[in-house]
Amino acid sequence: LGPIRLETPVVLAPMAGVTDWPFRSLCLGWGAALYVNQMITARALVEEHSLTWKLAEFGHGEPVRSIQLYGTDPKYVALAVRMLKDRLNIDHVDMNFGCPVRKVTGNGGGAAIPARPRLLARIIKSVVSSAGTVPVTIKFRKGIDESLLTYLDAGRIGEEEGACAIALHARTAAQLYSGDADWGAIADLKQHVRSIPVLGNGDIFECWDALRMVRQTGCDGVVVGRGCLGRPWLFGELCAVMTGQEPPQPPNSGAVA
Repeated sequence: LGPIRLETPVVLAPMAGVTDWPFRSLCLGWGAALYVNQMITARALVEEHSLTWKLAEFGHGEPVRSIQLYGTDPKYVALAVRMLKDRLNIDHVDMNFGCPVRKVTGNGGGAAIPARPRLLARIIKSVVSSAGTVPVTIKFRKGIDESLLTYLDAGRIGEEEGACAIALHARTAAQLYSGDADWGAIADLKQHVRSIPVLGNGDIFECWDALRMVRQTGCDGVVVGRGCLGRPWLFGELCAVMTGQEPPQPPNSGAVA
């Protein structure tokens, strides 16, 4: 991802209220991956909400300052990116187009944005332009529901508007986090998008799941969310199997404590 160099193609998915600096520091100790800060609302940053800026903070010495941004107005997301560059010297921006929460999608945000392809294109274009040399990635879902699938168009738009990688959570917004992730959709997206990396997300709860996903879909890397909750050592296991090594034994109860 531009100036970012990862030893293994593993990404910690941003989770609101979870992936703050203390949690990222725990994960960071277990392996080389891209650890993304929690989702931040662009407009709240621009309007100088102190709590939002507190949520956006990074730890001392954090090697890659990666953050996920949410917004529905191209003007505000562009301003937010410039402010994050100036104040926090960020290294990577991930755009959230996958949040399935009803209060977000009901206002046309999150997973609802790809259903408006021209708006999606304007937002990505504005972020890429404001980011300059800072790499921009996007994350989205299959669509609103099975009757309105948007992921192939979202991937194409991301590719055309300058995203350097795309990630698909292989569920619809209607599914929330239920049912099985449709890894076949990740394979379809990989065939549809050729010039930038495609990352897969959904149902990676142990290291062998990640290996199966890569082999079955051909994706370039994996994004891990709920699977690492309470288990930051999962990243050590992921990094091992992704480089052809046997995963280390999980820590005993003393090490966990």
